[in-house]
Amino acid sequence: MKKFSVLIISILISNIAQADHHSLALEATQPEMEWTITSIDMSFEHSVITAETNSSENGRSYASYHLSYDRDGAGGTYTANGRSYLDGRTMTSAYAAGVWHRDGVFVVMEEIVSHSDGSRTVGRITINPLERTMMMVQYALN
Repeated sequence: MKKFSVLIISILISNIAQADHHSLALEATQPEMEWTITSIDMSFEHSVITAETNSSENGRSYASYHLSYDRDGAGGTYTANGRSYLDGRTMTSAYAAGVWHRDGVFVVMEEIVSHSDGSRTVGRITINPLERTMMMVQYALN
């Protein structure tokens, strides 16, 4: 499954990069968002990171990231699920897949996200486990 996810992400990124005469213009969907890490569950096979945030654009949001390790444990692949509650009646969801690597104490994750409204984004997340923060930026793909 991990290899399949990496293959799909590689194909999507290569197809996007070749579109429109070999140029790719990305527009941020919103300013970089700070999330609070609520837990990190680690095992020898994988880690699960959960986080939450509250913003005027997306309401209260929760996400879980399931990270699998590569051979040396300094990177790998991951999947994620998220939910945002805009008000008492409106909920949105998202599914993501991507790759991650360590950069010192930071964890850097790059992802493609499919949102429940049909939109897709590509993003980068930087996790600072010392501060229990996660900085996320998303760029529109369609």
